[in-house]
Amino acid sequence: MAVWRSAGYLCLAMFAWLLAISGGARAEHAPIVFQSTDTPPLWSASLPENGAGGAILHLLSEAAGIKYRIEYLPVKRFRQSDATFLVGTPDILTGTHRRAIFPIGVFYAAIFSYKPHHDVNRFQGLAEMQGRTLGVLRGTLENKEYFVRNRINVEESDTAESLLRKLKKGRLDFCILVGATGRYMIRRLFPGEEGDFAVRILPGSERPLAIMIDLNVPEGREVAALYRQVLGKTLHSPAYLEIVEREFSGAVKHEYRIEQLDRFVQVYASTWSE
Repeated sequence: MAVWRSAGYLCLAMFAWLLAISGGARAEHAPIVFQSTDTPPLWSASLPENGAGGAILHLLSEAAGIKYRIEYLPVKRFRQSDATFLVGTPDILTGTHRRAIFPIGVFYAAIFSYKPHHDVNRFQGLAEMQGRTLGVLRGTLENKEYFVRNRINVEESDTAESLLRKLKKGRLDFCILVGATGRYMIRRLFPGEEGDFAVRILPGSERPLAIMIDLNVPEGREVAALYRQVLGKTLHSPAYLEIVEREFSGAVKHEYRIEQLDRFVQVYASTWSE
Protein backbone atom coordinates (compact mmCIF):
# COMPACT_ATOMS: atom_id res chain seq x y z
CA MET A 1 0.00 0.00 0.00
CA ALA A 2 2.84 2.38 0.84
CA VAL A 3 4.32 1.69 -2.57
CA TRP A 4 1.07 2.68 -4.29
CA ARG A 5 0.82 5.81 -2.14
CA SER A 6 4.36 6.74 -3.16
CA ALA A 7 3.59 6.05 -6.82
CA GLY A 8 0.42 8.12 -6.61
CA TYR A 9 2.33 10.96 -4.96
CA LEU A 10 5.00 10.85 -7.66
CA CYS A 11 2.34 10.99 -10.38
CA LEU A 12 0.73 14.02 -8.77
CA ALA A 13 4.10 15.67 -8.36
CA MET A 14 4.96 14.99 -12.01
CA PHE A 15 1.59 16.40 -13.11
CA ALA A 16 2.12 19.54 -11.04
CA TRP A 17 5.59 19.95 -12.50
CA LEU A 18 4.28 19.62 -16.07
CA LEU A 19 1.62 22.23 -15.36
CA ALA A 20 4.23 24.56 -13.92
CA ILE A 21 6.57 24.34 -16.88
CA SER A 22 3.76 24.64 -19.43
CA GLY A 23 2.34 27.69 -17.65
CA GLY A 24 5.74 29.30 -17.36
CA ALA A 25 6.90 28.50 -20.88
CA ARG A 26 5.82 31.87 -22.28
CA ALA A 27 7.49 33.76 -19.44
CA GLU A 28 10.83 32.05 -20.15
CA HIS A 29 10.90 33.37 -23.73
CA ALA A 30 12.53 36.67 -24.60
CA PRO A 31 10.08 39.59 -24.41
CA ILE A 32 8.02 40.02 -27.55
CA VAL A 33 8.42 43.32 -29.42
CA PHE A 34 5.36 45.40 -30.23
CA GLN A 35 5.69 48.11 -32.86
CA SER A 36 3.69 51.32 -32.52
CA THR A 37 3.82 54.97 -33.51
CA ASP A 38 4.35 57.82 -31.06
CA THR A 39 0.89 59.26 -30.34
CA PRO A 40 0.84 60.84 -26.88
CA PRO A 41 -0.99 60.58 -24.57
CA LEU A 42 -2.10 57.19 -25.95
CA TRP A 43 1.30 55.75 -26.94
CA SER A 44 4.66 57.34 -26.19
CA ALA A 45 8.05 56.27 -24.87
CA SER A 46 8.26 59.61 -23.08
CA LEU A 47 5.27 58.87 -20.81
CA PRO A 48 4.97 56.57 -17.78
CA GLU A 49 3.93 53.06 -18.87
CA ASN A 50 4.10 54.25 -22.52
CA GLY A 51 0.93 56.34 -22.13
CA ALA A 52 -2.73 55.44 -21.67
CA GLY A 53 -2.70 52.63 -24.23
CA GLY A 54 0.56 51.40 -22.77
CA ALA A 55 -0.95 51.22 -19.29
CA ILE A 56 -3.80 49.06 -20.63
CA LEU A 57 -1.36 46.87 -22.56
CA HIS A 58 0.65 46.39 -19.37
CA LEU A 59 -2.48 45.35 -17.45
CA LEU A 60 -3.51 42.80 -20.09
CA SER A 61 0.00 41.46 -20.56
CA GLU A 62 0.46 40.98 -16.84
CA ALA A 63 -2.80 39.02 -16.69
CA ALA A 64 -1.71 36.92 -19.69
CA GLY A 65 1.82 36.34 -18.39
CA ILE A 66 3.44 38.02 -21.39
CA LYS A 67 6.67 40.01 -21.28
CA TYR A 68 7.09 42.67 -23.95
CA ARG A 69 8.63 45.96 -25.02
CA ILE A 70 7.47 48.61 -27.50
CA GLU A 71 9.43 49.92 -30.47
CA TYR A 72 8.23 53.20 -31.97
CA LEU A 73 8.17 53.93 -35.71
CA PRO A 74 7.19 56.94 -37.85
CA VAL A 75 3.57 56.73 -39.03
CA LYS A 76 4.44 55.78 -42.61
CA ARG A 77 6.70 52.90 -41.56
CA PHE A 78 4.19 51.72 -38.96
CA ARG A 79 1.41 51.56 -41.55
CA GLN A 80 3.54 49.28 -43.73
CA SER A 81 4.99 47.16 -40.91
CA ASP A 82 5.12 43.39 -41.29
CA ALA A 83 5.95 42.84 -37.61
CA THR A 84 4.22 39.99 -35.83
CA PHE A 85 3.08 42.22 -32.96
CA LEU A 86 1.61 45.73 -33.32
CA VAL A 87 -0.31 48.11 -31.06
CA GLY A 88 -2.28 51.09 -32.33
CA THR A 89 -5.29 51.22 -34.61
CA PRO A 90 -5.92 48.60 -37.31
CA ASP A 91 -7.51 51.08 -39.70
CA ILE A 92 -4.25 52.62 -40.89
CA LEU A 93 -2.39 49.36 -41.62
CA THR A 94 -1.75 48.66 -45.30
CA GLY A 95 -0.36 45.11 -45.00
CA THR A 96 -2.29 42.00 -45.95
CA HIS A 97 -1.36 39.88 -42.93
CA ARG A 98 -4.19 37.99 -41.22
CA ARG A 99 -4.16 39.45 -37.75
CA ALA A 100 -6.05 38.80 -34.55
CA ILE A 101 -7.27 42.21 -33.40
CA PHE A 102 -7.97 42.74 -29.72
CA PRO A 103 -9.59 46.15 -29.00
CA ILE A 104 -8.39 47.53 -25.66
CA GLY A 105 -9.59 51.14 -25.78
CA VAL A 106 -11.32 53.79 -27.88
CA PHE A 107 -10.13 57.08 -29.35
CA TYR A 108 -11.71 59.80 -31.49
CA ALA A 109 -10.48 62.05 -34.28
CA ALA A 110 -11.04 65.78 -34.09
CA ILE A 111 -10.63 68.82 -36.28
CA PHE A 112 -8.69 71.69 -34.70
CA SER A 113 -8.54 75.39 -35.52
CA TYR A 114 -6.93 78.50 -34.01
CA LYS A 115 -9.76 80.80 -32.95
CA PRO A 116 -8.05 84.13 -33.77
CA HIS A 117 -8.07 82.90 -37.40
CA HIS A 118 -11.06 80.51 -37.53
CA ASP A 119 -13.42 78.78 -35.13
CA VAL A 120 -14.17 75.33 -36.51
CA ASN A 121 -17.31 75.08 -34.38
CA ARG A 122 -18.90 77.86 -36.45
CA PHE A 123 -18.52 75.94 -39.69
CA GLN A 124 -21.55 73.93 -40.76
CA GLY A 125 -20.08 71.82 -43.54
CA LEU A 126 -17.51 71.24 -46.26
CA ALA A 127 -18.88 74.03 -48.43
CA GLU A 128 -17.65 76.60 -45.91
CA MET A 129 -14.17 75.09 -45.97
CA GLN A 130 -13.66 75.48 -49.71
CA GLY A 131 -10.50 77.33 -50.61
CA ARG A 132 -8.99 76.69 -47.17
CA THR A 133 -6.10 74.45 -46.16
CA LEU A 134 -6.45 71.32 -44.05
CA GLY A 135 -3.42 69.79 -42.33
CA VAL A 136 -3.05 66.04 -41.72
CA LEU A 137 -0.30 63.70 -40.60
CA ARG A 138 1.58 62.23 -43.51
CA GLY A 139 0.23 58.85 -44.56
CA THR A 140 -3.02 59.04 -42.55
CA LEU A 141 -5.42 60.43 -45.17
CA GLU A 142 -6.62 57.70 -47.51
CA ASN A 143 -9.01 59.75 -49.67
CA LYS A 144 -7.15 62.96 -50.37
CA GLU A 145 -8.97 63.27 -53.71
CA TYR A 146 -12.28 63.70 -51.86
CA PHE A 147 -11.05 66.94 -50.32
CA VAL A 148 -9.44 68.10 -53.56
CA ARG A 149 -12.77 67.60 -55.37
CA ASN A 150 -14.37 69.81 -52.73
CA ARG A 151 -11.69 72.45 -53.32
CA ILE A 152 -10.06 71.97 -49.95
CA ASN A 153 -6.26 72.10 -50.00
CA VAL A 154 -4.51 69.32 -48.08
CA GLU A 155 -1.05 69.73 -46.56
CA GLU A 156 0.76 66.83 -44.90
CA SER A 157 3.20 67.10 -42.00
CA ASP A 158 5.29 64.52 -40.18
CA THR A 159 4.32 65.44 -36.61
CA ALA A 160 1.36 66.74 -34.63
CA GLU A 161 3.63 69.48 -33.27
CA SER A 162 4.29 70.74 -36.79
CA LEU A 163 0.59 70.80 -37.64
CA LEU A 164 -0.35 72.77 -34.53
CA ARG A 165 2.45 75.31 -34.98
CA LYS A 166 1.38 75.88 -38.59
CA LEU A 167 -2.20 76.24 -37.37
CA LYS A 168 -1.26 78.99 -34.94
CA LYS A 169 0.88 80.80 -37.51
CA GLY A 170 -2.01 80.76 -39.99
CA ARG A 171 -0.26 78.50 -42.49
CA LEU A 172 -3.13 76.02 -41.98
CA ASP A 173 -6.79 76.82 -41.45
CA PHE A 174 -7.64 73.48 -39.84
CA CYS A 175 -5.96 70.21 -38.98
CA ILE A 176 -7.17 66.71 -38.14
CA LEU A 177 -5.58 64.80 -35.27
CA VAL A 178 -6.47 62.19 -32.71
CA GLY A 179 -8.50 64.32 -30.30
CA ALA A 180 -6.54 63.32 -27.22
CA THR A 181 -3.22 63.89 -28.99
CA GLY A 182 -4.16 67.36 -30.23
CA ARG A 183 -5.25 68.46 -26.77
CA TYR A 184 -2.14 66.99 -25.16
CA MET A 185 0.19 68.71 -27.63
CA ILE A 186 -1.57 72.08 -27.29
CA ARG A 187 -1.11 71.97 -23.50
CA ARG A 188 2.55 71.08 -23.93
CA LEU A 189 3.39 73.53 -26.74
CA PHE A 190 1.21 76.50 -25.75
CA PRO A 191 0.60 76.38 -21.97
CA GLY A 192 -2.14 78.75 -20.90
CA GLU A 193 -3.35 79.19 -24.48
CA GLU A 194 -5.63 76.15 -24.70
CA GLY A 195 -8.68 78.42 -24.93
CA ASP A 196 -7.39 79.88 -28.20
CA PHE A 197 -7.83 76.54 -29.97
CA ALA A 198 -11.20 75.19 -31.07
CA VAL A 199 -11.79 71.44 -31.08
CA ARG A 200 -14.60 69.56 -32.80
CA ILE A 201 -14.91 65.80 -32.48
CA LEU A 202 -15.67 64.28 -35.88
CA PRO A 203 -18.95 62.30 -35.75
CA GLY A 204 -18.45 58.61 -36.41
CA SER A 205 -14.67 58.87 -35.99
CA GLU A 206 -14.42 56.51 -33.01
CA ARG A 207 -11.73 53.86 -33.56
CA PRO A 208 -10.22 51.13 -31.40
CA LEU A 209 -6.88 51.11 -29.71
CA ALA A 210 -5.87 47.54 -30.34
CA ILE A 211 -3.36 44.75 -30.00
CA MET A 212 -2.77 43.29 -33.48
CA ILE A 213 -1.06 39.92 -33.88
CA ASP A 214 -0.06 38.02 -37.02
CA LEU A 215 -1.72 34.59 -36.84
CA ASN A 216 0.46 33.14 -39.60
CA VAL A 217 3.37 32.96 -37.15
CA PRO A 218 3.41 30.17 -34.49
CA GLU A 219 4.52 32.57 -31.75
CA GLY A 220 1.75 34.95 -32.83
CA ARG A 221 -0.89 32.24 -32.46
CA GLU A 222 0.48 31.33 -29.02
CA VAL A 223 0.45 34.93 -27.76
CA ALA A 224 -2.98 35.66 -29.29
CA ALA A 225 -4.46 32.68 -27.43
CA LEU A 226 -3.13 34.05 -24.14
CA TYR A 227 -4.59 37.52 -24.71
CA ARG A 228 -7.90 36.02 -25.78
CA GLN A 229 -8.19 34.17 -22.46
CA VAL A 230 -7.91 37.35 -20.37
CA LEU A 231 -9.40 40.06 -22.60
CA GLY A 232 -13.05 40.11 -21.52
CA LYS A 233 -12.42 39.81 -17.80
CA THR A 234 -9.62 42.40 -17.80
CA LEU A 235 -11.52 45.03 -19.81
CA HIS A 236 -14.30 44.98 -17.20
CA SER A 237 -12.06 44.83 -14.15
CA PRO A 238 -11.72 47.58 -11.51
CA ALA A 239 -8.06 47.93 -12.52
CA TYR A 240 -9.04 48.73 -16.12
CA LEU A 241 -11.64 51.28 -15.05
CA GLU A 242 -9.04 52.87 -12.78
CA ILE A 243 -6.75 53.37 -15.80
CA VAL A 244 -9.60 55.00 -17.75
CA GLU A 245 -10.31 57.34 -14.84
CA ARG A 246 -6.63 58.22 -14.51
CA GLU A 247 -5.51 58.42 -18.13
CA PHE A 248 -8.62 59.50 -20.06
CA SER A 249 -9.18 62.67 -18.11
CA GLY A 250 -11.23 65.78 -18.80
CA ALA A 251 -12.94 66.02 -22.17
CA VAL A 252 -11.31 62.82 -23.35
CA LYS A 253 -12.97 60.87 -20.55
CA HIS A 254 -16.26 62.51 -21.42
CA GLU A 255 -15.95 61.14 -24.96
CA TYR A 256 -14.85 57.70 -23.80
CA ARG A 257 -17.52 55.00 -23.86
CA ILE A 258 -16.99 51.48 -22.52
CA GLU A 259 -20.07 50.44 -24.50
CA GLN A 260 -18.30 51.44 -27.70
CA LEU A 261 -15.31 49.33 -26.70
CA ASP A 262 -17.60 46.34 -26.16
CA ARG A 263 -18.99 46.83 -29.67
CA PHE A 264 -15.50 46.87 -31.15
CA VAL A 265 -14.65 43.68 -29.26
CA GLN A 266 -17.71 41.99 -30.76
CA VAL A 267 -16.86 43.21 -34.27
CA TYR A 268 -13.26 42.00 -34.16
CA ALA A 269 -13.90 38.71 -32.33
CA SER A 270 -14.19 37.07 -35.75
CA THR A 271 -10.46 37.72 -36.31
CA TRP A 272 -9.35 35.66 -33.33
CA SER A 273 -9.81 32.17 -34.77
CA GLU A 274 -6.89 30.63 -36.63
